[in-house]
Amino acid sequence: MSDLQARTITCGVNFGEISIDFKTMEMFRAGQPVQITLREFKVLKFLVSRPRIVVSRQKLIKSAWPKRQRASYRTVDNCIAQLRHKVESNPSCPAFIRTVHGVGYKFFPPEDSQSLSQSLDSREENK
Repeated sequence: MSDLQARTITCGVNFGEISIDFKTMEMFRAGQPVQITLREFKVLKFLVSRPRIVVSRQKLIKSAWPKRQRASYRTVDNCIAQLRHKVESNPSCPAFIRTVHGVGYKFFPPEDSQSLSQSLDSREENK
């Protein structure tokens, strides 16, 4: 992971209409706050921090569900479905969170962005 990615991940990311602030655990879509559960937030952060890398359902379970709770692959699929409704313009044809059949999921940042995402530092500089 590059220094830029590590710094960005600790602050937040912007992609499409979505802005995520990892410090405050807030998500915005087109400037409007979006309600997101802790579990959804953990899964989204895990995927975003690994752009274009296939992440297995098992890795997502380990990253977002405590050991004492049982989670199945179906649980992960349901969480991804909920995330897609919050992140994607068209959840039935996802652009950012894509399925890799038989394996897991992959996060695709927008093609027109110069890097993984833009740090939310620029938002704070403008305050």
